[in-house]
Amino acid sequence: MANARIKFILMTIGLVLLASCSSNPAWMKPTGKAASVPDDSVAFSTYAEESRENIQSVLDDLRFQNGAATSPYLGGYSSKEIAKMRGPFQVPAEDNNMCWDSALGGGKGFLLIHGLTDSPYLMRNISDSLHKAYPCALIRAVLLPGHGTVSGDTLDMTYKDWVRITSYGVHSFQKMDKIKELYLAGFSTGTTLALNYMKEGSNTEKIKGLILLSAAVKAKSKFAFLSPYLRGVMDWVDKKGERDGARYESFSLNAGAEFYELTKNLTSSIYTLDVPVLMAVSADDETIDPYAARDFFCDRMVSERTLIWYQSRFTEKQALPSASCEKDIVTRQMKDLDQNYNGTSYRFTNFAHTGISMGPGDKHYGVNGKYRSCKYYEGKEDGSFKKCQNESQHSFFGETNTRYLTDQGKPGYLYLRRGTFNPDYEKLEQAMICFTTEGCDLKRVLTVDE
Repeated sequence: MANARIKFILMTIGLVLLASCSSNPAWMKPTGKAASVPDDSVAFSTYAEESRENIQSVLDDLRFQNGAATSPYLGGYSSKEIAKMRGPFQVPAEDNNMCWDSALGGGKGFLLIHGLTDSPYLMRNISDSLHKAYPCALIRAVLLPGHGTVSGDTLDMTYKDWVRITSYGVHSFQKMDKIKELYLAGFSTGTTLALNYMKEGSNTEKIKGLILLSAAVKAKSKFAFLSPYLRGVMDWVDKKGERDGARYESFSLNAGAEFYELTKNLTSSIYTLDVPVLMAVSADDETIDPYAARDFFCDRMVSERTLIWYQSRFTEKQALPSASCEKDIVTRQMKDLDQNYNGTSYRFTNFAHTGISMGPGDKHYGVNGKYRSCKYYEGKEDGSFKKCQNESQHSFFGETNTRYLTDQGKPGYLYLRRGTFNPDYEKLEQAMICFTTEGCDLKRVLTVDE
């Protein structure tokens, strides 16, 4: 085992050195205009507006040069549309449009925190669900520094700035006397930041609960520990064409290294979390370690807690949690491979890390969305990338561990579109609303299907 690890490391370093010699376009280099952390005195609405303006400016300079008529993004989005998708946001958008009727959610606040290489767009469906249930609640989504502009800005971002923007978001609610209840809702790395704030934050008084989607306490890769050492000689783990208007497709060594440093700090000490938690994790997750997340849930959460555990026929069998924890875990599974959403048939194998926070009706990531995650086929000369994008009758949605289906030549399972939505989102929405409503029976909501 030790020899195999040494061999892998040497091979990795060799590939690193080769990769570092290749040239990159300007948008894969730091811009000097990356998203930053405002002073606590800056109004959130001002921060959101200025962030969107900065994103659009960077995109105009680097992705829409010379007024390019053709958008580089699938869906044909303009730079202004991309900036709106990727930028931080507030609901209601204007401070003077807030309402405070407690019967309509007045006094509730929600801070939404997106994941690594993502943007606040990955929290838009969550925001819509919360706003529908609580029209008078205040919802804010922050933009992690290094995100939103172009992927090159991930090369020099630091997790400490992510921690700072999380604190800025929390403080923006803490200083509002009318906000009585604050919930932190994170996706992927956003969950790590929410947990980190509860562990290290100076003021958690108003925080009444955490919503943790695709909870990230440990990377899936066994070699994640190498990333802090390799980033000095290699910039990119994976370079793609950057066609997704909502998030980056390329992944830098620095991004992985900063995530590793953040999670290392989170799990290095023993502590418990005494706040209600709603967690949702796919057992098939190929980005984070789902069983580490489950263990963290069982070992560290000591208040009211519920884990939605998405599994499938492809889920690897692992040791069951302790009986005392098992009662707090609700398993959800889409048993049929053939699914239908509002008249559109599609094939679904299992829940992907990337799709938990999005509904099947999303205009960008949904069943009929403008974007298909077909990165596996990018650069291949057999036309498979285009076929994956366009031939729904030969494609399926799922996590990357089901890619082997493409090798079996089964009709309808030729091309994997990594899951960008959650077909069980309606139930997740009901769970989030119940979790944030006093006296609601969450277990009943999750176990009773209409």
